[in-house]
Amino acid sequence: MKKTILFLCMAFVLSTSYGQLLKKDSGEGKEKKKKFNLMEKIGDVTGNLMTGKTETLEGVVVKANYINGLYSTDIETTEAKYFPPGAREGDYVVFISFFKNEGVGMYELADGEVLADGEPMEYYGLGSYGRFYNYPPAGPIKIDITAKNGDKAHYTFQPIPDVEILSVNGETALPILDLSEDITLEYYNPPGSEGTTIKVSMLTKVMGVRAFNHFADFKVTKPGKVKVTIPKEALANPEIAGDLNMGNFDKGDNYLILEREVKKVKEDFGTDQSPGKVIATELYTRNYASFPVIVKGKQDEGVMTVLRVRAETPDKTLGYAFYKPNATYGIPLSKASKFGLVSFTMEASTYKREVETDSKSWTVGNTKYTQTTTTTTTYEFPQLSDETWNTALDQIYQEVVAFFKSEYNVEFVPVAAVTGTPQYNDLFAAADKNNAKRVMKSYNGTKRSTPGTIGEILGSTSSNITTDNPRVNMMKAAGDIDGLLSMHINLMVGGNKDGNVVLYPSFTISISGRDETRDDREGKYFDGQITRKTGESFNESKLKSDPNELARVCSMPVILDALKAGITTMRAKEIEMGYDKIWNISEE
Repeated sequence: MKKTILFLCMAFVLSTSYGQLLKKDSGEGKEKKKKFNLMEKIGDVTGNLMTGKTETLEGVVVKANYINGLYSTDIETTEAKYFPPGAREGDYVVFISFFKNEGVGMYELADGEVLADGEPMEYYGLGSYGRFYNYPPAGPIKIDITAKNGDKAHYTFQPIPDVEILSVNGETALPILDLSEDITLEYYNPPGSEGTTIKVSMLTKVMGVRAFNHFADFKVTKPGKVKVTIPKEALANPEIAGDLNMGNFDKGDNYLILEREVKKVKEDFGTDQSPGKVIATELYTRNYASFPVIVKGKQDEGVMTVLRVRAETPDKTLGYAFYKPNATYGIPLSKASKFGLVSFTMEASTYKREVETDSKSWTVGNTKYTQTTTTTTTYEFPQLSDETWNTALDQIYQEVVAFFKSEYNVEFVPVAAVTGTPQYNDLFAAADKNNAKRVMKSYNGTKRSTPGTIGEILGSTSSNITTDNPRVNMMKAAGDIDGLLSMHINLMVGGNKDGNVVLYPSFTISISGRDETRDDREGKYFDGQITRKTGESFNESKLKSDPNELARVCSMPVILDALKAGITTMRAKEIEMGYDKIWNISEE
């Protein structure tokens, strides 16, 4: 739910800035007063409060859009309330937004300028500048940015081929779409469309904000008339999704939207692009086609927000939970071929002291007596060498690597391939400690990939919502890998029912990744947690003499069996729920 609300707020900020530039730049007639609901007003105010000023382009993230084909103004989205009188389907508009790379929010250029084809672009608030064209530009759009301190950036936008919907489910006018059935689209790709992306959406309304809810996308492979089948499972996995079917498509009158998109980041730039000191850039060129439809029915499983699998042993001493987002951002394991380890840390509390106090009182005559008994129990795990702990970590990692190779044909690059990337330096240092009360280790010097303190959390906050970010760039630099693996083991000393000293383990695992065949779209393969409420007894002398014994005492064979079972179950469920179908939508 929190993620959905955050997504809506950011989407509304961006759409509001776009709508405002259309409203202000047309200059056609007197605008009819529009009614805005509470959430729309809150989004507008929040966006302005999040906007600061900058005199430089350092630390700035640029996200720019060139729309060479506006969608129909009959579609009553929230941003359409800002459209100018006279705005027409197919109109052209360019807008550029400046985001903070460090911290949350947007930037306005203080005493700087943003030009489109040599003409000043107007500032519309929310860190956004734009220009509306009453007539299609004769050639490429050229944007020049100059900050107060002299920093410069230059971007060029080329138009892209139009997109045209020919039929939906074989019908050329007002088809009825059942949310429990596949959708067959026929559309037209002009020559030169190859390599562009087609995104498919319908309208939804959440908390008063009405917007396009994207549910499918695929690459264009050929020109001419093309058919594509969108599986019904995609309709249950929209981009905007929440509990209680929040984000479901509007029933009755609706619009099917096809959006042709071309995205460029720095590595795609030629000599016509010069980002200068801008830290990250994402340029989009888009156009739209709309098709009126009637929506009925409901998805077989409703709107999915997350896929979860849970299990527990009959004696309830061990349980696991694995989960991943819906198929918009949840990547199926079938898309993976190469992973890298980004973080593997361990923390063990090896000393515990428990104090129990028991009192009883009695009276003899007029005298009251009280007896207090204090029992102190100390649990101590033997102090072991660094080498012993490191050996256990290596055994665990090698077992995980072997499992992914044998079951999913996923290779792992050497750990140094990840830790040696420039982006790795910005991760969080892992503690290294080994004393009588606590042990903290990391495998092969890996760092923590998640912040652990308030300072680290605040310091790692960024508004860089592009794919030109440290995570994606790290995966590229490490050898074009598909995912980054993080693991953590926590061990707590205690006593079992037989009075023996044992270690109670918990294990967390996470794999985040990207799909380079879909413009580096980021997503999550899965998150998982395994907890055991009992431990393994041990012989101290064997523990110190046998380097292979520690992994058993830490319950790792049992934990790893649960890990394999959880991932296997998750994989079966993602196939059942259509993740592979959705991520493999393609032209016929």
